[in-house]
Amino acid sequence: MPPKMMASNRRPVAAALSALSLALIPLPSAAEVLEGCPVVPEEFWPELRDLPPDVIEVEADSVDSVRRERIEARGNVQLFTGDRRLDSDWIDFYTETRRVETRGRSQIFDGDLLVEAGDSWYQVDSGEGEFSDVRYWLRSRDARGGADRAAQLEPGKIELSEARYTTCPENNESWWLSGSDIRLDQESGRGDARNVTLRFKDVPVFYTPYIQFPIDDRRMSGILMPTAAVTNRHGVELAVPWYWNIAPSFDATLTPRLMEDRGVMLETEWRYLRPRHDGTLDLRYLPDDREFGDDRYLIAWRQKARPIANLRTDIDINDVSDTEYFRDFGADVFSASTAFATRRATAAYDWTNWRLRGQVEDFKSLDPNLPDQSKPYQRMPQLVLTGSQSPYPGLDLDLTSELVRFDRKDSLTATRFDVYPKAGFRWEKEGYYIEPKAGLRFTGYSLDNVEPGAETSLTRTVPDFSLDGGMFFERWLDRGMIQTLEPRIFYGYIPFRDQDALPLFDTSERSFRPDSLFNIQRFVGPDRVGDTHQITTALTSRLIDPLSGSERLKLTAGQIYYFDERKVRRNPNQDPLPSGRSELVLGAEAEFGQGWEIDSALQYDPDESEISRGDIALSFRPNEKALFNLGYRYQQDRIEQTDVSALWPLSRRISAIGRWNYDVSEGQDLEFLAGLEYRSCCYGMRVAVRRYLLNSNGDYDNGVFFQITFRGLSQIDTGLEELLRNGIAGYGRFDDDL
Repeated sequence: MPPKMMASNRRPVAAALSALSLALIPLPSAAEVLEGCPVVPEEFWPELRDLPPDVIEVEADSVDSVRRERIEARGNVQLFTGDRRLDSDWIDFYTETRRVETRGRSQIFDGDLLVEAGDSWYQVDSGEGEFSDVRYWLRSRDARGGADRAAQLEPGKIELSEARYTTCPENNESWWLSGSDIRLDQESGRGDARNVTLRFKDVPVFYTPYIQFPIDDRRMSGILMPTAAVTNRHGVELAVPWYWNIAPSFDATLTPRLMEDRGVMLETEWRYLRPRHDGTLDLRYLPDDREFGDDRYLIAWRQKARPIANLRTDIDINDVSDTEYFRDFGADVFSASTAFATRRATAAYDWTNWRLRGQVEDFKSLDPNLPDQSKPYQRMPQLVLTGSQSPYPGLDLDLTSELVRFDRKDSLTATRFDVYPKAGFRWEKEGYYIEPKAGLRFTGYSLDNVEPGAETSLTRTVPDFSLDGGMFFERWLDRGMIQTLEPRIFYGYIPFRDQDALPLFDTSERSFRPDSLFNIQRFVGPDRVGDTHQITTALTSRLIDPLSGSERLKLTAGQIYYFDERKVRRNPNQDPLPSGRSELVLGAEAEFGQGWEIDSALQYDPDESEISRGDIALSFRPNEKALFNLGYRYQQDRIEQTDVSALWPLSRRISAIGRWNYDVSEGQDLEFLAGLEYRSCCYGMRVAVRRYLLNSNGDYDNGVFFQITFRGLSQIDTGLEELLRNGIAGYGRFDDDL
């Protein structure tokens, strides 16, 4: 009997109180984990005993039985069950009515939840009971709170008066969540509260006279935490999302977004989740934009489905009202420069080593001045079959094939068939490997809307061959490290085929990058196959820590030598690419010192004696609270940018946060963000100013962002967390750990 008593006795009190804290405001994100200090020290928690389920141990100064109707325990009472403990100075247990009464202060502990209450009574079978002057501590959530009164007048129905919750340690009253009258219905999984107030530094920051909330995993409709911001694009912004639990597999979030300079936009996200398909539908509508002078909208539908075991479908449809939508409502210059809205539907069927994919794809141009001949082709439809087999160890047979119909208004249209089988064999022994590969690519076109007398059927067949080989050497250094030396030679050959008569639908020429060293295909897409006769030599050396297996240093150098000039170009009027040497590719990755890392890649043109391309990223992470990044990007005559970002402690509680992304070639800022971050045991605050390039016209957007986080509860955020995670490399990892 006492084990059941103990199990029931804790439920109406702290478990219900903690449900209020979980439900009044949305669940915390990873960023809400602040620098922790325990609510109470570890020695505060009582010790439990490991007892069989039916065994009860009672220790007290005296234990008496009154005519077998009542068991009385007095003085330093300690009652132990399998996983719980009750401490009190006065306990009566009525055996016939199964009623428990305590006087004075009592404590109940189950390993995670510790409840302290004054005089109380509890009916074991019916679940009725009443507790006064309740205090509780939650070990798993590192939280505490209390209530003036807790009562369960019928099974599953709980009432609380003047309930309180915080994650601040004892003697720290930085913030409290409180409600004057709380009712919890465990059967329906819902609760309601009146006069709910969140106080910060004894100042109310959130209040609602009435709120309903879930107390278990069952969802329910309700208002989510509002967000606010101030920018020169929209003025003062305020968004108040409302969650609508329509059905177990269907819900929506409706968010009125008030923008001082533009009006009120309604943003809606509809979600559905079924056993074989799920998706989202985003609808955003702004009537009569005061800045733009017309209605604005966005439609985005994404769905993934699995109708049968091996079949998957994917739908991605996007549409916007005008060409300026992403410029006005995008997050940065990259989204603002989006040129097309994509509409795509894909179906893919997989079976052993094979995949068949079908797709239809269309584009809506966001540039009204773009002529039809410059717009992307529609694929109506596209079928792709790929597969691989390994009939013998080391032997790989691969096939890539495609059938696609290209369509575009007032333009050449065609059906294209492309098939590309390849075979390769890898001999691999200790210390070396050799891998030859050979392929044959056939491409055929059936053309429409051609000039009178022009060919309507065109074909091209091109073989290719490559031979890859490498060796591995290693030695032990005096400092206990392993150094490797890995020379590699790669030979590739594709003969010349005149392709000037072939149309261009979706093919572009690759720019030379480090991954070009071991790739004989110069084009992306089958409309062109580049001729080549080349050999690549490369050398890699590593320093490996044998204890951890980590690479402390990796150095790579490689270069291609072209025996012949490369005549095939994307357009017939382009000059052939010369023979001779390619750019020298140099790469370095290193971990050194205390938290230093570097990752760099350079391309050096030996003929011009200059660097044509470079990417360098340097990071410094001396401890779990400090982070510094320095980046540099360079591409000759195109890009030269620097990127500096940091999270750096100024004191035990205060850190500086910032990012400066600068375009050296244009002499302008791409983004500047600077702010401060404060973290305490149970709350944190961030504030930052941001200026970023809005579009290619040189327009900037300025804004002030802030965030207040209450540990274990929720946060008030204006989008600053997302800016920091996207802008400062590595910030998310550190933020999760704090």
